Amino acid sequence: MSKKKAKKNSERGTYALCITTGLILVGLGLGPLLGNVLASSAIGVLAGSVAGYLIINHKSGR
Repeated sequence: MSKKKAKKNSERGTYALCITTGLILVGLGLGPLLGNVLASSAIGVLAGSVAGYLIINHKSGR
C-alpha cells in the first residue's frame, strides 16, 4: 500500500472516530438537558467534525 493511500485511510478513520465520539458524548449527553435529542445529536456531530478537521489539519509550529 502506498503512503498516500495509507494517509488517506488514516484521515478517514480519524474523522469517523471524532464524529462518533462527538455524537455519543456531546449529542446524547446533552439530549436530556436540551430536551431535543435530534438537535443535540447534530451539535455533537458538528463538534466531532470540527475536532477531526483540527486534528488532521494541525500545522506544526516552527
